[in-house]
Amino acid sequence: MKITVNRSAVIDAPIDRVWAVLRDFNSHEQWHPAVDRSEMENDAGGDVVGSVRRFCLAGGSELREQLLSHSDREHTLTYCILDSPLPLLDYVATVRLKPVTDGNRTFWEWRSRFRAPGDRAGELEGLVGRQIYEAGFTGLRTFLADEGALARPEPPGASPPVVETVEGELLPSRAVTVTDHGGPDLLLLSDVTVPAPDPQEVRIRQTAIAVNYLDIGHRRGIVPGLELPGTPGVEGVGEIVDVGAQVNGLFPGDRVAYMARAPGAYAGIRCVDAGACIPLPAGVSDKDASTLLKGVTAALLLGRVFRAAPGETILIQAVAGGLGHLLSQWAKSMDLIVIGTVSSTEKARFSRDHGCDHPIVIEDARPLQADVMRITNGRGVDHWVHSSGARGLDDALACLSRCGHCAVIGGRDGQPISLDVNLLKQRSLTVSAPVCFDYTDDRPYLHRLAHQLFAKIQNRTIIPAIETFPLGKASDAHRKIESRQTTGTVVLIPDK
Repeated sequence: MKITVNRSAVIDAPIDRVWAVLRDFNSHEQWHPAVDRSEMENDAGGDVVGSVRRFCLAGGSELREQLLSHSDREHTLTYCILDSPLPLLDYVATVRLKPVTDGNRTFWEWRSRFRAPGDRAGELEGLVGRQIYEAGFTGLRTFLADEGALARPEPPGASPPVVETVEGELLPSRAVTVTDHGGPDLLLLSDVTVPAPDPQEVRIRQTAIAVNYLDIGHRRGIVPGLELPGTPGVEGVGEIVDVGAQVNGLFPGDRVAYMARAPGAYAGIRCVDAGACIPLPAGVSDKDASTLLKGVTAALLLGRVFRAAPGETILIQAVAGGLGHLLSQWAKSMDLIVIGTVSSTEKARFSRDHGCDHPIVIEDARPLQADVMRITNGRGVDHWVHSSGARGLDDALACLSRCGHCAVIGGRDGQPISLDVNLLKQRSLTVSAPVCFDYTDDRPYLHRLAHQLFAKIQNRTIIPAIETFPLGKASDAHRKIESRQTTGTVVLIPDK
């Protein structure tokens, strides 16, 4: 039976100090409570790849292990078991260190894979996890604390040093919570504790949290999905603290962006499904990466919902908004003609600078048909992105060209939308209601769209406009969005 054991811990010491101990493959007799004595065969050095250590446990059992890889630059080593009294078959383990971003501390991940007889799998998995790895974390903490006490004696009456808890336990954080549906004032910042990730999750220390209209719908109760009391938000960026036992390809210290169906993003630290996470390239900032959901939506609208082609015309409602200003730039990069609606002259100028050829200032609910037909010489638009809910859909259909397509996104007012199919038949019109998550549950497709977005950000084809608020000011961010006073994307920044 194949087994994976993964444990991690935060050590209250700088990474160079921790690595100075662990890099010596023979150092475990100094700090691991289970090791009685140890020696390197053939007097090999403790950092020589291929060297073998022979050691005895406190109970008298003898083992031999071989060093397979060793990197001072990456602070990692890999080793295997050659001989053991226990049936740990094909046992290979990796020790990996990462610096912790807040404080001069070290994140230590210890992971192994091996085979074991089925009737002993649970026993051996527990033995490796608790008696080897977790006991080793505690032993190294004690070793470093004792060493520090000798080097820097505490003055009389000083408090004893605080020993960091094993990584995987609760971490303190702050989160915005909602206890009842209603207005922005119900978004309250509170102290929380964040549990260890489930087997298929990662725990993230967040640096940027996107605000989406979906969050407002959750808060108001017009969109289902947020259980009360709960924390809104479906999108964020940050650094992985630790990973679940069944997570592959993601590691502590990785910088990732994610979009997830389950709310909970308005927090300093959170756990999220590992499958929703996408590692970030070096050329994309955390704030720019927080446009992931909107950027992916823009990509699937143009490439899959509309299948837009160069020379076609698209109208984007709220073109100065978070989705709109990304969608207009993406559409322009595909040689589409972009028309957009805005609520002020200032937003019209902003939109013109972000890919919109023809911004239309609409200060009331007047029909758009005259403006659209004037711009398109009476033909109408090929694609319409409708984001105003039940209001204005008839106007949108009147502005479509023959065989035109209207995509209804979001649901700001929560009201049902009636549709006369006979009206569509008159000019072979189509209407769709795409929901981004239904497309991106296909993870390879999500990654493909995300990489397209990141590439456009890196080569400056798309330049996100971002307005930031502290996490504790989430209510101000919601209030400003709902009053249509924002341009571009709104992002919350947790306290460091």
